[in-house]
Amino acid sequence: MNIRIRLFVLFVLLAAGGASAQSLSQRAEKDDIAYMQNEEPAMRRAFSLARASLDDFLAKVKAPPKGTSSYAVKVGVREGKNTEYFWMNELKFGDGKYAARVNNEPRLVTSVEYGEIYHFSKSQIVDWMYIDKANKKMMGNFTACALLTKEPKEQAEEFKKQYGLTCE
Repeated sequence: MNIRIRLFVLFVLLAAGGASAQSLSQRAEKDDIAYMQNEEPAMRRAFSLARASLDDFLAKVKAPPKGTSSYAVKVGVREGKNTEYFWMNELKFGDGKYAARVNNEPRLVTSVEYGEIYHFSKSQIVDWMYIDKANKKMMGNFTACALLTKEPKEQAEEFKKQYGLTCE
């Protein structure tokens, strides 16, 4: 089964005015959807990198290093044949239970609403991110890196520079 992946690079962006040929940054700012099949090697790698480093990220959530903020996880919500991925912030967890605030408008599933507190399992987390203000970098957000492989190189580089995203 093909699963659609949503890209919402930052969850606190201002809407940008739209031209017909929008850059990737403009689409992200407008909360547009970007699709990629989860079987694609870049997306499989993104999920793998995020899951491999998830425990380190969760430790930072509990004790955020100075100069960091905007901690969020990307969580898959399955409804019938569709799985939609949401960035969620205000993450709370303990005793194997996780909850966070949905920070994107649903487009495929109807079981969640923007702004609601959603309860989920650790296994539903497919990506994570936070902002390191001191170094002007976005940490994590491996799925954005996967999606950038489908964009023209110039736009991908502009996007990475604008958001301080390192895709390695």
